[in-house]
Amino acid sequence: MNKKIIYEIIFIILRIAVLAALVYAGYRCTSYCYDFGFRIFADEAKDPAPGLKKTVAIVEGKSDKEIGEILKDKGLIDNSLLFMLQVKFSEYDEKLQPGVYELSTAMSPFEMMAVMSADEEDINVDDSAEETPVSTKDAATLWDEADDTKTSDQE
Repeated sequence: MNKKIIYEIIFIILRIAVLAALVYAGYRCTSYCYDFGFRIFADEAKDPAPGLKKTVAIVEGKSDKEIGEILKDKGLIDNSLLFMLQVKFSEYDEKLQPGVYELSTAMSPFEMMAVMSADEEDINVDDSAEETPVSTKDAATLWDEADDTKTSDQE
């Protein structure tokens, strides 16, 4: 009879431990999901101003996920899946344009989307300032510096 009481106590302790582990795992999962969902709509810049400027090249046909991976590889964002969801749930869905962009770690993902989706007519240009055209060589050099499609064999 003494053994039966000891086994019953051990069984109760194990049930309490399993229940506590499940409650803790549920709390952690819920906390992570809430944080992830919150960041979809309210993500902040990776670094405080002025941040690090990076040149990024986006070629025609890149998906939002691939653009997110490029930005992650350049150190501009932390999570490419999160970026893809941010684009899908924003006004910039299917509006990101190919091109070479100067982005900063001090920019939020939404600011980066605004830059990458701006039409030329959306960009405010000061007509009083003199235009300094970029030479073809400079544009090509910028593109090569930012080109993320090169492999180590091509370099």
